[in-house]
Amino acid sequence: MKRYSRRTMLFGMGLAATGLGCGGANPFLLIPTLFSGGQAKTPAEFPLTVPAKKSEAKVVVLVSAKMGLSPDLAGVDRMLNAELVRILDAHIKENEQKVQVLKTQVLDNYKSENPNWRTASPQEIGKEFMADYVIDVEVRQMDLYKPGSRGQWLQGRAAVTVSAYDLSKQVRDAKYVQDFSIDYPRDHEIENDSPAVLSDFRMKFIRRIASDIAMKFTDTTQKVHDMN
Repeated sequence: MKRYSRRTMLFGMGLAATGLGCGGANPFLLIPTLFSGGQAKTPAEFPLTVPAKKSEAKVVVLVSAKMGLSPDLAGVDRMLNAELVRILDAHIKENEQKVQVLKTQVLDNYKSENPNWRTASPQEIGKEFMADYVIDVEVRQMDLYKPGSRGQWLQGRAAVTVSAYDLSKQVRDAKYVQDFSIDYPRDHEIENDSPAVLSDFRMKFIRRIASDIAMKFTDTTQKVHDMN
């Protein structure tokens, strides 16, 4: 007989007590669906579906950052763009979705050949690549240091706006828009005792932001920790 972790059993008991989402059915019958092989599936908020009459969907990812970020964050928009493309593509392949994400190098070449690309709308850029979706990310605020620590301790904060455009629709407004904040790490700080530590922390923070954004557009499998 398959065993479930204590957390999973407690979750099932909670459903039984509240009747949430069960429609009168035994909530423990939902456990294998919610938790399969010690993993939980988090559904996308804005799924990237294949348009009618097409064999796959094409996605362009754009990242920009507001002026005024610290010198330690120079080029953060390009780094976040590359990481978001990489992580989003990995999730898509894991889920066996018929979605193609435009490669970072192709987008970089386009930007080099079009110095005024920032004046174009996300829809115009998406149509340039015959895309079905454009994911447009703006880093509104970002800092690597714990407030008041004078750069001695690292504890990142970022405020980001994520917009998604469905180019198959005859509308110019974004189909999905969300502002969110990220604190990394939440419960402790890291001593900034060398340039290598700072560089490593910055990259991990960028990957965390990219991972959180990717989860909004693809189903994500996460491990359920055994509480026994």
